Amino acid sequence: MTNQNWIGLSRHERTLLLDALKDFRRANNRKAREIDALMVKLNYSPPHPEITIGVHGGQVQWTLGNPFPVRVCDYDGDREELPDVDERGQRCRIWFEPRSDNHHI
Repeated sequence: MTNQNWIGLSRHERTLLLDALKDFRRANNRKAREIDALMVKLNYSPPHPEITIGVHGGQVQWTLGNPFPVRVCDYDGDREELPDVDERGQRCRIWFEPRSDNHHI
């Protein structure tokens, strides 16, 4: 299995990276095939993953399309029953939904 990483790139950053790869390809013909494959990936991959989170009765039931674990913060409950604290200092219950096997990036 290949490890995949997702990073957000602005249109300008993507163009800058593609231009650098074009220049590198001209100077390094031995790696042309690999560079071409990376350029195709950058040109035609979606700009972000399409993650769907299924909620029923106010509770997260499932996730789909996430290429990485998704952190869920549940704020429903009495303050003293919520064991975690989010980055804003709010009491909650935090868990991670695992990476989905059917993601497309």
